[in-house]
Amino acid sequence: MIKMENISYGYNPKLPIFNNISLEIGNGIYGLLGENGVGKTTLMHLFCGLLFPWKGECSIDGMNPAKREPAVLSHYFFLPEEMQMPSESISAFATRHSAFYPHFNHKEFEQNLEELKIDRKQKLSAISYGQQKKAMLAYAFALHTPLLILDEPTNGLDITSRQALKRIISRSIDDDSTLLISTHQAHDFEKLLDHLIILGESEVLLNRSLDEISQRLLFARTDSLPENSIYSEQELPGYFSVLPNEEEEENTPDIELLYKAMLQVPEKIKSMFK
Repeated sequence: MIKMENISYGYNPKLPIFNNISLEIGNGIYGLLGENGVGKTTLMHLFCGLLFPWKGECSIDGMNPAKREPAVLSHYFFLPEEMQMPSESISAFATRHSAFYPHFNHKEFEQNLEELKIDRKQKLSAISYGQQKKAMLAYAFALHTPLLILDEPTNGLDITSRQALKRIISRSIDDDSTLLISTHQAHDFEKLLDHLIILGESEVLLNRSLDEISQRLLFARTDSLPENSIYSEQELPGYFSVLPNEEEEENTPDIELLYKAMLQVPEKIKSMFK
């Protein structure tokens, strides 16, 4: 579990990005959403001990990631949106680095490479950004760390590769592991997510399971604007709305619509979870 307690942090002492926020992340697949500049990447760097909070505490399964101890470093893997690639193949990279991760599965690594159509012998520094991203994703999911953190993993991926990535996620993540995905492409993962986190300016606007969201909120298309609409968008024809789920109807949350609603009418959405 990731646990943040009363964290404050910023790059300018007079302009904190986070001010006394707390957050818990358990097992499952989490989506992390937020507008540009609200601190999604900063939050992940705090999780991993790559940044140090001004105040408050952050832990991964009770261990402080900022101490950079082998026990905690082998517990998670963070794949940033961009990284400096070495002048070696993904196969050589995996041979050197996987020794630090006790659950690395070489057979699954080979399967991931094949599914993402990556030549294991090409130098990482010599291939395109999209190919680099796929190579590192193939490696990341073969590590089977209890916690895997991905920053914009579908950037640079074509439609076929995105579909392959979803298949890899489905077979790689089990009930005892945690996958945190920061993305602007919510539709890429909405059928896979168990939980949703939405960041706002200096605060966590929402941190709920998709099951709870579907129990509290109803996502519906109607010909006319519903009287009890919390948030609506006009379409051709009719409206697509977020409504109170008063009858506890089964429905599938539309993550992009919920995200827009959370930014436009945050207090109305928050009130549904009190």
